[in-house]
Amino acid sequence: MTLDDAVKAHVAWKVRLQSYLAGHGEKFDAAKVAQDCHCDLGRWIHGDGLRHALAPEYRTLRDEHAAFHKEAARVIVTNERGDQAGARALLAGAFAEKSLRVVIAITDLKRVVGARAA
Repeated sequence: MTLDDAVKAHVAWKVRLQSYLAGHGEKFDAAKVAQDCHCDLGRWIHGDGLRHALAPEYRTLRDEHAAFHKEAARVIVTNERGDQAGARALLAGAFAEKSLRVVIAITDLKRVVGARAA
């Protein structure tokens, strides 16, 4: 995995959740989505990425990534409670903000550690 791949994967989450809210695509387990260690970036952060643990940009990415997954889970839980409008609002608002923060954090770490960190 490269950090560029991680950006693409996290941008794709919005499409995945939009499809989910439309009743298509995959089913999600909110408890699993809330954990930041199941995706490729999360495995990198908690694995090979630890070699960058002293860099403030790494810690920012770790924290923003965890917040992103909690927000994605919140979209799912809100929808499961029957509040599709609320889930869509979260997707367009708080989730989009968390997603952008992850992309910025990846970009910042990439700048610091080089073009290929994985």
